[in-house]
Amino acid sequence: MALSAELITTTREFEALRPEWNDLASRLERPEIFHYWEWSWFSFRHYRAGDEPFIVAMRDATGKLVALAPLCRRHVRRCGLRVRLLDTLTTDLADYRNLLVDGALQRQAAVEPLLDLLHERGTLWDVLDVSQLSTADSTSLHLFNGAQHRPDWSVHGHPLTAVAMRGLGGRRVAENDARLHRLRNRKRSLEAAGFIFSVGRADRTDLWPAFCELHRNAWPSSALRDRRGTAFFDDLRRSETLAGRLEFSFVEFEGRIVAAHFGFVDAGKVYFYMPAMDAAFRRQQVGGALLCAMIEHYTPTHALFDFLRATEDYRLWYTDTLALNLRLVVHRSASVRAFAYNFAESARQALTRLGHLPRAVHRLLARGTAE
Repeated sequence: MALSAELITTTREFEALRPEWNDLASRLERPEIFHYWEWSWFSFRHYRAGDEPFIVAMRDATGKLVALAPLCRRHVRRCGLRVRLLDTLTTDLADYRNLLVDGALQRQAAVEPLLDLLHERGTLWDVLDVSQLSTADSTSLHLFNGAQHRPDWSVHGHPLTAVAMRGLGGRRVAENDARLHRLRNRKRSLEAAGFIFSVGRADRTDLWPAFCELHRNAWPSSALRDRRGTAFFDDLRRSETLAGRLEFSFVEFEGRIVAAHFGFVDAGKVYFYMPAMDAAFRRQQVGGALLCAMIEHYTPTHALFDFLRATEDYRLWYTDTLALNLRLVVHRSASVRAFAYNFAESARQALTRLGHLPRAVHRLLARGTAE
């Protein structure tokens, strides 16, 4: 089945795609919370100032939207040159930034028209650089394979952080029995001492300010430390599409929130997204005890607990099942701008592998990659 590919470059067209986009997101073989239109739209509004939509919509003979590449065109500077960069509309706040393909459609049937359009419109961009492509979705590997068949393109795939996942629903799970036995005992001790565990309480919107403060204090890199992140998550929480898909759990002690989690949940999957803990209660392991309570709560009703892309040791106590995300970089082989885009990063990585990287050289290369 031949598909037509349409390039969408205006915010008006992007906004008008919402109903079709979300309908397609519900038909994916591996639907993810990050694939809904709202994630891309709010990311674009709050984090992509000055960038332009570069969305490729693919339709069948009836005009039905059956695949979508949620891209934008950014303008960055590398080594003094202006580079036109294709990236996803969503930022690093989202995982699984994949091409969206109807679950009934053969993957290559969607990938080829996308690559054909990018090749035909090659004068409009210099580098395609997409991160957090899930290799659990075979579309990612079809993209990599199909791009390699373009003789005038250079294609690079980079493995990224592994993703830990735990099966729920009573399935057998390989876990660190000793660690988790102690942590479950810790939870019972905390409850006996007056700590109150509440799981799946997305209705407690009154606690959102307290969670934001807790997260900002716990994580120096918290997205909630700047106005863009605060506005992004406010819009996300209030969207109709995500109503009923928010996960909020917390631990209280003497009327104070000492640990909490904000994330997402759908019909079969729980996303462990933004945990936070009061450092004053670190020795009591309230964060680990809350995670135990969440897994215990969702095990009877859901199939999968997704720890997403971070792999701190404690996450691997719960499972030995790992998946891998991929970064895909594509550019024309003879492009000077693409060379400039890749040079500073490649040089820094090479020097780092050789040993100590002099501070002055590091500053010089960092300046070369500044946007």
